[in-house]
Amino acid sequence: MIFTSLSREDIIRKYLEIEKELDRVKKEKEALEKELRKYKNPNTPPSAHPHLKPSVNPSTPGRKRGAPFGHNGVTRQRKPKGVLRHILQKECPNCGSRRISVLRQQHQQQEELPPEIQPLIIDVVRDVCRCNECNLKFIARDGITPIQGRFGVNLMVLVIFLKFIIRGVLRKTTKFLDASFAMKLAPASVHAIIERVAKAGEVEYAVLKSKIRAARLLYADETSFRVLGKTWWVWVFRSDTDLLLIIRKSRGNNVIQEILGKEYSGTVVCDCWRAYDFLSNAQLQRCWAHLLRKSKELKGVPGRHFNAKLKRLFEEIIEFNTIERTQVEREQEYVRLTNQLEKFIKYYSKYDDCKAVVKYIGFHLENWFICVKVAGVQPTNNYAEQAIRETVLVRKIIGAFRSEKGTETYETLASLITTWQMQKKDVKAELTRMLKANLC
Repeated sequence: MIFTSLSREDIIRKYLEIEKELDRVKKEKEALEKELRKYKNPNTPPSAHPHLKPSVNPSTPGRKRGAPFGHNGVTRQRKPKGVLRHILQKECPNCGSRRISVLRQQHQQQEELPPEIQPLIIDVVRDVCRCNECNLKFIARDGITPIQGRFGVNLMVLVIFLKFIIRGVLRKTTKFLDASFAMKLAPASVHAIIERVAKAGEVEYAVLKSKIRAARLLYADETSFRVLGKTWWVWVFRSDTDLLLIIRKSRGNNVIQEILGKEYSGTVVCDCWRAYDFLSNAQLQRCWAHLLRKSKELKGVPGRHFNAKLKRLFEEIIEFNTIERTQVEREQEYVRLTNQLEKFIKYYSKYDDCKAVVKYIGFHLENWFICVKVAGVQPTNNYAEQAIRETVLVRKIIGAFRSEKGTETYETLASLITTWQMQKKDVKAELTRMLKANLC
């Protein structure tokens, strides 16, 4: 024994030192676990932190990852003949001799941009007219030239692409325009262009709000965003064909009342945030992804068994919905699964480490199997989380909004662009159409 040669006082002193060191290690462990919970918790999907995932192995052992079978490849199609550039060689690159023979010719095709793309300067002259019948005064329009401002439609579309598709910040957008198109713009000018485009989209944004309110199935989620040093909230409401994004100071039910109204009676897939309880006439499907991440955190033997049984219930949901069902079958399965879940939480409520998850389920017991009762409803809120992911990336890039006006601009354009993408529309064509209709 290491203590046999020590005196009683030395043993007591070493014991106290070990106790002090254990106490320090325990506090350090608690601090690290608290910090880790900010990033790895039941409310954060695994996709948000790929560095915490295990390495992904090839799906087929012995086969490297790559394009699936039947992939068309990335070789570009040859275009119709363009400018011919015949490259001649007059001397040997090795010895410099001019006695060379042409054995054959090698053909290739390249796509290139002009070395300098200069902006087109248009001096606009408009007729100012008066109707001799009703005395109305008006100015001539051609449907392609904005009535106000110094920038044309194509330039405004390019700026929106750089800002919302490429996620460029104002300073870098100005540098790109200068380097690529000899357009010397100040960041304030780029910002003014973005605001003008958002103004042109207000009518379509209002129509989008009406479509979301009328939708019978919605996926909803929210995340924080800093505005002028304070925490605001980005809300997303997604239907099968449309997406509405709004930014508000509140995370409360007043936002839900503003967008959907108290009388909304459709189906909403959401997490267990209590603000959604405001929709008393709607059918709420609670997110199983959140629940399974929460139950996965249970470390004891009862907790692991509880998690396994919840996973089995989730698999039953997926299996049931793979086949077309009658409404009677759906009602019966809803009752059966709800009763089964109620038995689980009643049994596991006697274990202390399971009580938090039991409470989480029990608050919304009737809302876990709406996806079985109503056809076409997903058991998870992944659709909304995918829709809000782009805004999370923007948050990481810009950090915060510097004005409340910036939130209005962002929510309008982000909603319209994402909706067009969901509908498989040409974003450039839609932006051009909208600008010509409202500004020209």
